[in-house]
Amino acid sequence: MVSVLRNVLGVACWLIDSRIALKGASFPFDAPPHQDAYAVLFAAPTRFQQAQAAIFFDARYLDLALRRDEKALQHMLQNALPLTVLQYRRDRLLVQQVRQLLGKQPQDTHSAEALAGLLHVSPRTLHRQLKEEGATLQALKDEVRHSKAAELLLRSPRPIKQVAEAAGFQNEKSFIRAFKGWTGQTPAEFRRSARPQT
Repeated sequence: MVSVLRNVLGVACWLIDSRIALKGASFPFDAPPHQDAYAVLFAAPTRFQQAQAAIFFDARYLDLALRRDEKALQHMLQNALPLTVLQYRRDRLLVQQVRQLLGKQPQDTHSAEALAGLLHVSPRTLHRQLKEEGATLQALKDEVRHSKAAELLLRSPRPIKQVAEAAGFQNEKSFIRAFKGWTGQTPAEFRRSARPQT
């Protein structure tokens, strides 16, 4: 049962050429003496004495296109063992996950260390995987923060300091400096220029 789930996961990752980051795994039996190995095999929280054996992951992986053809399948079947043992390095949802965390938890994602902790990877792995996807953490931060700040400046009367905090900045000064770098205007100038002239 455990081997089947691990093999299914390995083949699924291979088919979409992406690491599938599991949210959890469950098994319908008591925790064995070597239960710590399960967290290594599935890289996710594991629960025992459950109703069924299952793995849980973000449904958006199901939308990713298959990237393997029949020829690749035949080649893989001759070298299938690594898929059951090694985890994929690339996760094609990582950029989306980083954007989502930066947007929803701006105060908890100031540093690469904090963000990596939320994603259950090391900071080094986070930077490497983003690079493999053609992105950088700083560029994603700028993208999310700029979008959030512009929206709040245009659609809310919040003071600049509150906008800075909501966009994920630790102080107003660094926010103003970053915003001017993005737009050529201070947040206050941006807000004034966007208002209808009377």
